[in-house]
Amino acid sequence: MSQASQQASLPDYPAEIIADPRKLSYSAEQLLEFYRAMRLARTFEERLASLYRQGKIFGAVYLGTGQEATSVGCASLLEKGDLFSTVARNLAAWFYRGVRPEQVMARWMGKDEPPSRGRDLGLFLADMDNFGIAPYCNGSMASWIPSGAGFALSFKMRRQPNIYLAFTGDGATSPGDFYEGLNFASIHDLPLVIICEVNQYAYSTPIDKQMPVARVADRAPAFNIYAETAYGNDLFEVIAAATRGIKHARSGRGPALIEFLTYRKRGHGEHDDCCYVDDKVKAFWETRDPLEMYRRWLLERAAHLFQDLSAEVERVDEEAGLAVEEAVRYANAMPLPDPATVADRLFAPSPHDPGPDTPRGQLEPIEKPVIPPLATSHGEAAVLYPVPPDKSQGGHF
Repeated sequence: MSQASQQASLPDYPAEIIADPRKLSYSAEQLLEFYRAMRLARTFEERLASLYRQGKIFGAVYLGTGQEATSVGCASLLEKGDLFSTVARNLAAWFYRGVRPEQVMARWMGKDEPPSRGRDLGLFLADMDNFGIAPYCNGSMASWIPSGAGFALSFKMRRQPNIYLAFTGDGATSPGDFYEGLNFASIHDLPLVIICEVNQYAYSTPIDKQMPVARVADRAPAFNIYAETAYGNDLFEVIAAATRGIKHARSGRGPALIEFLTYRKRGHGEHDDCCYVDDKVKAFWETRDPLEMYRRWLLERAAHLFQDLSAEVERVDEEAGLAVEEAVRYANAMPLPDPATVADRLFAPSPHDPGPDTPRGQLEPIEKPVIPPLATSHGEAAVLYPVPPDKSQGGHF
């Protein structure tokens, strides 16, 4: 990528949050709740990166450092009964919804933590009942979009006033699943909200090398849906734009696509040193760190309206560090899954399953399986792989 095109891609966004605290309707506790989730996610991920380098984390690690404002701002707008799905960089949304750090850390360490019992990575959390987090559908890139459309369809069919909010990245707006899901949602006016976090790179591929349009929102006219682009590092800009998209979808007018321009401060994963990013691009976004911008706003502007807000911000910082260290202790103390349970929950139960008293090696063949064989229209068992005739006996293929 040329130096000129990198510079041209830098938006004209301020390095400070410009919202006037006197014109906002949030209480001090609400403002601190935003900060608490953002700070906890940042502190957690810094510790997670360290553990990864110590070899204590199973699998790859993907962090959302630099994207906390989009996660918290959007999650704060969800109502009872709404569902949302995350990809790899929305830990702050989990924490805002009430997920405990120890639950996440134990999963990253592959420990026997319910509900997955060590069978997936920490970023695959799903708990619809307690947190409204739908299963992470990643059979193929962007497969969470048609899945989200399915949930949204169920809301409409049941006449529930809920929406499905799906986080995604710019790299996942090119595969076919993205188009299929949005097309279906548009045809049926489904309450689906796509939050696209444009963090500048699909792994190492810059935007101008992965899309024929300047903005993800430029793809919305193909589906005839509501769309807009906003600044993803200003928490209040995020809330305002997401509110418009959610209101549109919740009112029955169909899906919405909200594009937030932001930046991931780490590599695609912790195995990636992001050497492909120009230093000027890094410097530009470093001064627009969403967590630091919001912290400065709290201390320099909002603190004049709320007594002891500065002390509360310091307390949140301290509590985040303590919570993460407690999560590490909790995860280290938990056992790894029992190898004997490796096949649990892989197959549906059957009457022919061996019981605890079944001797090993003495299972009889199943003469009448629960699932019948494929049959022809005449009721005869279908021959799936016909045997060719023996040419020595005059047969013909």
